[in-house]
Order: sequence, then structure tokens, then C-alpha cells
Amino acid sequence: MKNSKGYIALVILFFTWFFLFWITGDRAPWQFFSHKNIEGVEVYLGDIPIQNYDRMGFTKGVVRYVVRNNFWLVGTERGELFCFDAKGKQLWKRSLGIGKLVTMALSKKQDLVYVGEQSPTGQIFAIQVSNGNLVWKYATENFVGSDPGKRSYPSVVHIVVDDYENIYLTAYRYLLNKDGSRGYNGKICAFNKDGTVKWQFPKKEVMDTWVNWCDVSNSTGEIVAATSAYEIRPGMKYGKTMYFLNKETGKLQHSLTLPIVAPFENVVMRGSPNYSADGNYLAGSSSDGRAFLLNANGKILWTRILSLPQKIEGAWLNASGRDGFVVPEGAIFTTINTFNRENWQLPTPVVHPGSNSLFLFALNGDFKYKYQAAGTMEELAFANGMVACAVGRNVRTHDYAAAHGVILINLSDGSLIKRFATQGPMQAVDISPDGKYIGGIEAPAVTPEGKVIGAYRFHIWDYK
Repeated sequence: MKNSKGYIALVILFFTWFFLFWITGDRAPWQFFSHKNIEGVEVYLGDIPIQNYDRMGFTKGVVRYVVRNNFWLVGTERGELFCFDAKGKQLWKRSLGIGKLVTMALSKKQDLVYVGEQSPTGQIFAIQVSNGNLVWKYATENFVGSDPGKRSYPSVVHIVVDDYENIYLTAYRYLLNKDGSRGYNGKICAFNKDGTVKWQFPKKEVMDTWVNWCDVSNSTGEIVAATSAYEIRPGMKYGKTMYFLNKETGKLQHSLTLPIVAPFENVVMRGSPNYSADGNYLAGSSSDGRAFLLNANGKILWTRILSLPQKIEGAWLNASGRDGFVVPEGAIFTTINTFNRENWQLPTPVVHPGSNSLFLFALNGDFKYKYQAAGTMEELAFANGMVACAVGRNVRTHDYAAAHGVILINLSDGSLIKRFATQGPMQAVDISPDGKYIGGIEAPAVTPEGKVIGAYRFHIWDYK
């Protein structure tokens, strides 16, 4: 009798799981475990609010490969930092604050990882890679302030590390003023490896703009920061496009304003500029669809148009430029989804031919090739003559099967080497220096038809 009750319980459990799989698809209970499948390893990262597929400010995640240990570090929207081995086994987990983790960088020795969050305090954390122990933390609300009552939270936007283990970051806080106008409090900051603040720019005030990106050059001894002021306001003090600072003192060396092109009223840079490995070049792109290559002194060598704004049915359509990198093969730039300049949330009647693309130019400005993906390239990672691209949403075509995943592209000729498909849009990617291991973060989404696709998962793939 007892045995029959046990069998009945097992049968009920089986049919319960089957029923849950039938009604929820990807969100079945067994995704709480990592598993090996044909396409590699998947690890479920926990429940998060599922965003609308077309929503601006979509779900994020950060991932970095640790060469010295063959580890994967994964930061989530839940404020959790995971360490996985090459098979997806969790080695440790650290819960950091109450915010979402938005940026991450490894120390040069790869013994520490620096993680930035968006939260009521906007912390940067220094964590030991080997065991997840907290070494130090610093609240960027000390730089840019905080107003939780208005959900005006400080955020560490981007982190870079120089050859001497100094840490540089950009931080900002969004403001909604009483008169309805928008603004930002921004800072550029430097830390020693022990967490001591070296300097902040400006020293005694905040920048009245969004300081989005930064990179450091060891050869020139400078850090460059780019701004994303979506509105140019009267009396704006920090309205330049790029600021070049002495990386040891934070003293302003020079600044640069990129020329404005119609129909835009300002220049916005989001995922660039970035220095070449030798510091001789600086590559960047702007949201108006242009690409730039500069020399070490910040002088523009050439400009190329990636996505020319087009006026259709009375609305200006464009595909924003975002990334800019210099690799041995040349200068790499990317564009994202087509958008309506007047209102980012409105759908566009057509897809811009320059959208969701990767471009390669020779350093003299000669065009080499263009590769167009089926969705926006959320992040790039380079290794061994290849670039790994996390391909996310295409909010104009909604072609879910063709878009989402990670693609490997041959940098020499722009050919597709391999595609690792996922159900949900990919939001982050990294690759080992030898190109053998690829890791990425997938996000769930609700389609306009009301269907949930994908899940919040970390993927590991082997490429041989």
C-alpha cells in the first residue's frame, strides 16, 4: 500500500511538471538547474520582471571570461554576481546591494573584478575572483547625489582599468526638474587598486550632462570620456562631446565638440570611443549614424556615414551608431535598430538599410565590408581574428527565430563563422582570447502577441 502511494505521488509529480511545461514553455521548473545540451551549457539566473519586447531600456546583464582560472563571471539585474566554471558549475555567488549590475571590468592580474551597479547608492564593488569576497566598495552617490523619492538613482555607467591597476569610471544620475525639464549629474572618477579615490572631474561640481563612456590609454597617459546630452540646454557648462583628462591627476587636457548634422541638434555617443591597443588611434560612433577615427591627440582623421538619416512620411528615421573599436584588421563600428527621431517608442514604417550592422574600415578610411545581423548587436568581444556579437531584439521585424543568439564573424573578410541560436534576445557576450569559449546572457521578453520567449539564462558554448 505504501509503495502504491509512492508511485501515485511520482505520477502526480510527473504530470504536474508536464503541465507546467505545457503552459509555460521555457519557464519550466527544471531550468533552475544547469544542463548540457547540443548547443552548450545553460544556467538559469533567476526570476526577473519580464520586459515588453519593444521596450526601451531593456533587461541587462554583464559577463567576463577569466583566463587564469577558466572562470566565467556573470552579473545580473538581481544584483547577484556569479562565478561559474567552464561546465557551468556554480563556484560561488555574491549578492551585491539592492540594485542591478550594469558594468564590470577585470584587474590586469585578474585577481579582482570591479562591478558597478545602479541603485540608491550606486556602488562600485571590488571582489576577489577566487572566492567572491568583498575587498572594498564605494558609493558614487558621494559624487553625483541620490534622490530615491524621485527614483533618481546614481549609476556606475562604465569601468576601465589601466596597466598600473588604477580604476576609472563614469557615473551619472538622471534628473527630472520641477519645471519638467530633464538633466544629469555626471562625474569621471579614478581609484587606486585599494579603493582610495585618486581624483574626480570636475573637482567641486558635477557635469550637467550624461557622461556615458570612457577609455584609458597607457601610452598617452590620458583618459577620454564621451557625453550623451540628449538635450542641449541654455547655459549648459559641459556641452562638449569628448573630454580628455590626465589619467594621473584628472586635469583637463583638452576637449572636443563633434560637428552636428541635420536633423539632429547635438551629438550623442553611447558605446565609444575606445583606444587602439597601442594608443595611437581612437574609434567612436555617434547616434546620428556617423563613425570617427581620431589620432592619439584627439584630432579627427576621418569621418564616415554608417546610417544616413532618411525622412519618410514626415518622420526622420535613423539607425544609431554605438560602438567603435580599433583591431588589427582595422576600425570596427556598429549600428542598432531603426528608430523614429521624434519619438523612440513609435514604430517605424520601414527598416533602415544601415541598421543592426557591423562595419570594418581600414585605418586610412577605406571601406572593407559590412555585415548586417537580424537584430541589434548588443555587445562585441574580440579574439583570435574573430568578433563575437550578442544579437538581441529587432523591434521592427520581430523575427525572433532569425535574430537572437551569438554570431562569430571572421574579421578578415566579414564572413559568418558560426551562429549560436537562443530563444530570447542576447544582451551580453564575452569570448576567451583563443576563441575557444563563448559566454553570453539571454533575457526573456513578452512579444506584442503576449507570448513569453526565452529566459534569464547564462550560456556557455565551445567553439573548436
